[in-house]
Amino acid sequence: MNSLEQYVRENKSLFDEEPAAGHFERLQIKMERKSGRIIALRSIISIAASIAIIMSAGIVWKYAAKRDIIVICENASDMKICYLDKMNELAVQIEELMIDFDYWERQIVMNDLKNIIEAVNDDFEKELPEELPEDEAKEILSDYYRQNLEGLAMIANSVNIFF
Repeated sequence: MNSLEQYVRENKSLFDEEPAAGHFERLQIKMERKSGRIIALRSIISIAASIAIIMSAGIVWKYAAKRDIIVICENASDMKICYLDKMNELAVQIEELMIDFDYWERQIVMNDLKNIIEAVNDDFEKELPEELPEDEAKEILSDYYRQNLEGLAMIANSVNIFF
């Protein structure tokens, strides 16, 4: 710090002088250029934030749509029947979408649908350990039914893509 104080004392007269002509104009131009960069940076950040918000909203909306099926069926008096009804509705939709498909292709897909629905209709509940708490058993069953329902939904989306 002593050297700085000494420099200021020795060059005190230079601090009293007026800056060279045009100095303030050059300073103003530099400040405007800098503020232009800040404005550009702010607009880029706001665009990126808007895109992130839109993508987040889409993800939340898609997740909420999937959860609607689960919530409806989890609150039903018989969760298994609720999921089976949803699966049968999807199977009917898939069958309608495949009306113009080749007979053998349609038979293969319909057999797969039938196998999935029959697997859910079997007594999977009885395979769970009896000592498992009821809420955990319900969650396991819900996941099992939901995964099968999502499998049917994927088949429906695949069939729908061909049209």
